[in-house]
Amino acid sequence: MTAQTLPDEPNFCFVPAYDVETDVQQIRIVIEGLAGHVPTALIALDLDDALAICDKLNRRIGYDREAWTAMAAASIQAEDDDPEIDPWH
Repeated sequence: MTAQTLPDEPNFCFVPAYDVETDVQQIRIVIEGLAGHVPTALIALDLDDALAICDKLNRRIGYDREAWTAMAAASIQAEDDDPEIDPWH
């Protein structure tokens, strides 16, 4: 990802890692319209705690769980649809 590909006013949300095999969940940022994610230093000890953290962070920026999980699903789908995409995480 470059500064040229990032929208001027991106819609973003916080999501759990989901794809990790351990109980520890990294909190990630997804940006609407872009495949992949941005890793953060935030972690939770399990998925339930990660969901609670993401709910709290996303509520502050105006997203309920339904909205932020839809944005996360679209990002994951975009990444899966094009195997040639070089994810920016």
